[in-house]
Order: sequence, then C-alpha cells, then structure tokens
Amino acid sequence: MAPPSLLLASAALSFSPFPLSPAGRIARGAVRLSATDFGLAPGQKYGPTAPAHTVSKPWTNLETQEGVQLVKAASNDLRSPLIEDMANEEIFVSKDAIHILKHHGSYMQQNRDLKKKADRDQSYQFMLRLKVPCGEVPGALYRELDELSNKYGQGDLRATTRQAFQLHGVLKGNLKTVIATIANVGSNTYGGCGDINRNVMTPAVCFPNNPAYVAAQEYSKALADLFKPMTEAFNEIWLDGEKAATVEYWQKDIAKFELDKVRTHDNGHGIITGHPVEPIYGRTYLPKKFKMAITVPGDNSVDLYINDVGAVVIMNPDGKTVKGFNVVVGGGMGRTHRKEETFARAADHLGFVKEEDFFECMKAIIAVQRDHGNREVRSNARLKYLVHTLGVAGFRDLVEKYMGKKMEPWVPLPEWKYLDWMGWHEQGDGKLMLGINVECGRVSDTPQLRLKSCLRALVDNYGVDLLLTPSQSIVLRNIQPAQKFDVEAVLREHGVKLIDEVDAITRKSIACPAFPLCGLAMTEAERVQPQINARLLAKLREMGMANDDFVTRTTGCPNGCARPYMAEIAFVGSGPNVYQLWLGGSPNQAERTGVATSIFKMPLTELEATVEPIFAMWRAQRNAPDEALGDFCHRVGVPAVEAFMEAYTPGSYKSMAPAFAPVDTAVSPTATVGVAPDLLAKVEKEAAARGMSAAALLDTIVREALEG
Repeated sequence: MAPPSLLLASAALSFSPFPLSPAGRIARGAVRLSATDFGLAPGQKYGPTAPAHTVSKPWTNLETQEGVQLVKAASNDLRSPLIEDMANEEIFVSKDAIHILKHHGSYMQQNRDLKKKADRDQSYQFMLRLKVPCGEVPGALYRELDELSNKYGQGDLRATTRQAFQLHGVLKGNLKTVIATIANVGSNTYGGCGDINRNVMTPAVCFPNNPAYVAAQEYSKALADLFKPMTEAFNEIWLDGEKAATVEYWQKDIAKFELDKVRTHDNGHGIITGHPVEPIYGRTYLPKKFKMAITVPGDNSVDLYINDVGAVVIMNPDGKTVKGFNVVVGGGMGRTHRKEETFARAADHLGFVKEEDFFECMKAIIAVQRDHGNREVRSNARLKYLVHTLGVAGFRDLVEKYMGKKMEPWVPLPEWKYLDWMGWHEQGDGKLMLGINVECGRVSDTPQLRLKSCLRALVDNYGVDLLLTPSQSIVLRNIQPAQKFDVEAVLREHGVKLIDEVDAITRKSIACPAFPLCGLAMTEAERVQPQINARLLAKLREMGMANDDFVTRTTGCPNGCARPYMAEIAFVGSGPNVYQLWLGGSPNQAERTGVATSIFKMPLTELEATVEPIFAMWRAQRNAPDEALGDFCHRVGVPAVEAFMEAYTPGSYKSMAPAFAPVDTAVSPTATVGVAPDLLAKVEKEAAARGMSAAALLDTIVREALEG
C-alpha cells in the first residue's frame, strides 16, 4: 500500500473542473499509486528517487511528490492524457492535460474580462509560445506568424521577456494546424513552457565580426538544442508522427558541436539517467521550469542574475577564441505574497569552466536539479531554493561530483551595463541594425500605431530579419545602409517612433500580460503600464527631475514574469487595482534584487502621492548627481525611505534644495535672438522640468542640432 502522504497527494489530483478521459482518470489517482509511480522508468538508474550523489536537504522526494510530478510520471513521455484530450470534441483539455500541454509550448486560457461564468466557459483558448533561441526570428518566420495570428489567433503577437513570440487566441480545434505550420517552417513550440529548459537568452545583437557575441549566440542555440525533450510525443500529436518539413533554422549554426553525442555522453558520474528516451531529463523531467542565458562581459541586456543558470563568455587574449565561461546559478523571480519561504533571488557566482568542459558543466547542473530539486512543494521547486538550501559552496561541490572534476575560480569582470540595443548600430559586416521600442511587447495594429503591419512591410520589402530583446522590444537586422532612410520612412508612416522619440521611462519599462487572459493575474499590468509610465514621467517633470529616469516594471501577480524584483522601482499586483511597492534594484540589473516595502496595497489612484516623497528624498539626499534611484534606495535602505515618506508633506519638495544643482552649461549670451512668446513659454516650462535655465536649454538644443 502506498504511504498515506502519497495517497493524499493522489486524492488531491482527483478534483478537476474539466471532464477526464479514461487515461486521465488512471493517471490522476482513480487507482492507488505506489511509491514507484513517480520513481524510475525501466532501465533508468538515476533520478529524484535515486540520486547519483547524496546530499542532506529538508526534502527527500521519496515518500511523496506534488501533483504535477505524478502527472508527468504517468504521461508516457509527455503523451497522456493530452493525446486523448486532443482527439475529443471538447473546447478545452483536462487539468492533467494542461500540465502536459505546457511541455508542448501552450497554455490554456480564458477571457477573464467576461463577467458571466457561462460566457467564460465558452471562451477557452490557447496561447502558443515559440522556442526562439537568442530571440532570432527570420523574416520568413515572422511572415508566417503574422498570417497565423490573423487567421487563427486574436490578430496580434507578443514579444516576451525571454526573447520569444507568443500567439494568443488559438482555439483547440486549430491548435494542431498552427503548431504543425510553425514546425514545418523551421521553428517549434516545445521548449517554450513546461518543466524543462525554456528559451535561452542572449544579447539581441548581430555582430558577425565580434567573436565573443558570435560565441554567445552559438552556445545559446546549442544549449537550447542540448536540453530539448527527446520524446517523440511532439511529432506524434502535432505532426501525425512525421518529421517537420523544414529543419530548425538554428541547426546550421550548431552542427559543429555534434550535440547528439554530447547529449548521450556518459562520464560515469551520474549525469546520464539510463532512461531509454530522455537520457538527461529522465521520466519526470525537471521539478519546475528552468531558465538559462549567455552573454559577454559588461553586457547585461539579458538580466543575467535572474536565471537558474547564466554564463559569461570569456575570450582568450587573442580575442578570437573562447577560453571558457563564468557561470552563475540560482537566480529566479517567482514568489508568493505573504509566504516568506518563497522569495526572489539573484544568482550566485559558481565559478569558471573551460570551454571543453562547458557542456558537461551545464549537464551536471541540470542533473543536480533533476535529482535534488524539491518535488514535494511546487512553490519551492526552482533551482534557487536548492542553491539557497545548500549554499553556493555546497551546490558547487555537488556539481563537481556530477562533472567528475573541479571548477576554477570566477574570472574578474568589468562593471555590468544595462543595454537594450535600441537605435541604429553597425553590424560590422557592412549592414545595419535598428532597435525599436515595443511598449509591453505587444505587436499589433491600432489606428495610432500599426506596428504589426510595419514589421510585415519591412520583412516583405526590405528583407530584414528580427531579433527579439529581453526587454520586449525588437531589433531589425541586415538593413542595407542605402535603405536606412527608407526604413525610417516606413516606420513613421506606420506611427512607429524612433528611439530618440521615446521617453526614458517607457524605454526602461516592461510588464507582464496579466488581464485578460492570465489565470494567475490579480490585477492589470500590460494595459496600465503606459499609464504608469506617463504618470511617473509627469511627476518627475513637475519636480524638476525630467532628466532623471530608472528601470520600472509592473506585474499582475507576484510570480514575477516581468522581472519586477530586479527593477529600481516596481509595482507587483496584490489585488484588484492595488500593488505592492518594491525599491532598490540595480540600474544595471546586477547581483542584487530590490526590497519589498511595507506598502502592500497601493491603489493605482495613489501612484503620484506614493512616489513623490521617494523622488523628493532621492533629489535632496543623493550622493552624486548621477546616483541612480535604485542605488540610492539600496544605500539608504528601505526603512529610511519609509520613515521619510511617513514624515513627508505633499508638495514639500518645492522648499527642499536639491543635493546637486543642475549644471548650467550655457555661456553668457553675446547676442540677442528673438523667440516667439509662445515658444519661449514652452522652452521655460521644459527647462524648469529639467532644473535648467531657459538659456541653457536653448543653447543645448541648438548645439546638438548643429553638431549632429
């Protein structure tokens, strides 16, 4: 008989708002489960119930595992009950099939804007997330996605915070057609979601003559392929058992790595499970989602420290060949309100690994999480909790046991910079790339902004390819220099702003989708982020701080999909139209998270009243003219900020001298130039917002215009 705790876990799975297929009933505990039901598959040697190396931790994964682990164990390598549910006539899939469907790249959703339950029950639809290593989207793929979103989706696309595209609004009856079409044009959706390695991030640049950036992209694509699920379930369910008509477009860049050999290479230290299908993942895959990123020294456009594993390319002195990689582990954003055992965490420095050992190191880290990650409590299943529990030194010891060799010390790096790669840049091969800001990642057409049509026109007429950025924006690449002004004209014709027309607050903000489709959302995020940005900017201007900016992010719940806990100031949904306030993240997104304030339910209507004292304190007490908001709040501490807020009287900033007066760079005028009164009034207003004199602002504007 199964242990009582396991029977309880089984019983917890028996409730579902959706009808169950026969396979689903069996998988869900209609029969008693024994301890081996989440154990090893026939022939499998290592896994969560039989770790290759032991380590002391509060959970064992032996007597009980949480429900999703049982569903995966009963799924027959990610097939059941999804394969049965896709064959029925229902407009939804069962609760168990939802978990398996995620591993195929899709989430089931409902329109939560609909107030009546009967209406919501008829609104079942599916979001598809593509696997897009490095954020690379060839023009031909964008063209296909544009067509699919119009024909089968809700008419738009969304660029995610992990450099992928999502397609919303697909009905169950069309799901197979859409997934098959994506696969047959050389892309796919598996690896977009689920308890496996997700999209691998890399700086969204095209520098074919820069060996470090080239290496980052090649190794990112290699990791994406190395840790893909090997089950044939994807082809069986979506492609009628056939291979995709077109090979994935990134395969040409990674053939040299011979990843089929790397994947199955057994070093004898417990990385390879012995599972006949999934040599690395084993029967039940990973405890929860897993995220990776690779970058180069100094470029933190990928938010390196929020990843389960991050790597930094270290070049040899010749600048042409790769020496190895610095590795960080244990980052992650997800948490739950009022549950202190869940927390956001910045990754730790694990060490340096030589290039020839890099894949084995990454496999070892995956194996450690596979065998030792918490499968008893899903909210504590991410790698960050294992690293936190063992300490980075203890975690390193375990990784080294799986590797069979020691890691080397961390190689010192230059200071990180938060780059978004917006604006024009030379690729180094005679062509150009252009970064355009996409507010909240939504690629759609409205009367004011026809971004989706604009991108299609550029793809069709100028042969551009796309790179999706970690900040939800897009870099257009492979633009001929002779086409530069034509491309700008197309952008303006469609209402798309060039980056110098986008305010710095908007440029540095991101938000999760939240309502209406996310089932976890407590409040709005994407749909209010533009309003939040405008109001923050207006408050800064009112206070004579228009030259200041910061990284700000908004999420509809505490799961942290838009990485709010790394922001300088963030608003995390805690209920309908209310937000928890976070402060103190690094402006470069490096090595620390922000801190939660005691403000747990800030009504959106009180945004200005909440931030005014924070801005006033920053303005009056910063220790350098360029001390960033996040650095300031981190230096003085959130308790000091809250004490200042408590004592602050609205409008007090007007009588508070700034710590550093703006530098008036204008020389004394030697001539008089007439300015129309209405224009002079505008100049004076703009100058006041920047803490400058009208003469200084005019002098700056004219010099920039004449000097280019």
